[in-house]
Amino acid sequence: MKNTIKTGIALTLVLAMAACSDSTKKTFGLEANPPDAFDVGTQAPLSLPPELGALPPPNPGQPRPQQVDAAQEGLDALSPASSITPVTTASSPGQVALLQQAGPTPPPQIRAQVNQSAVTASQPPGFFSKLLGGGPAQPATVNAAAEQQRIQQDEALGQPPTAGDTPQSSGSNQNEPIINRLLDKF
Repeated sequence: MKNTIKTGIALTLVLAMAACSDSTKKTFGLEANPPDAFDVGTQAPLSLPPELGALPPPNPGQPRPQQVDAAQEGLDALSPASSITPVTTASSPGQVALLQQAGPTPPPQIRAQVNQSAVTASQPPGFFSKLLGGGPAQPATVNAAAEQQRIQQDEALGQPPTAGDTPQSSGSNQNEPIINRLLDKF
């Protein structure tokens, strides 16, 4: 009995959908919605650029300028460093003067060394390093009053402020092993 009721409801829905208007059928996807053939626009014809006539005529048998050697392309893919060819151009007098004022050429791999030092210095010391006094050294602290006095003396003598050593503050040594500080208390 229940199956006949379900079948009757389904048949009624199918007949109701078939009787719907065209827009309802298109909305529910019961009817195809092809594009309108008369709604197609025309495009302007292609035109040749004016500089096309200025191109050099082709040379039969010669390689194309944009063609890449397959062996060189494979080498470039395997070793990108070999594809970088240094450009040899003459430096202007201004460039030469700028390079001379910049100072000596830095040693090779200086960036890698600086980055490695920064990584090492930024890592906090472990428990045993603190206990036994190992680990990276703490940076020195500038004694502000003595530094101000030194700069004023340099100005009075007509020297640049960078002349002389920067005075360091004296205080408790933070790098002293914890075990030594504990033993000093007993």
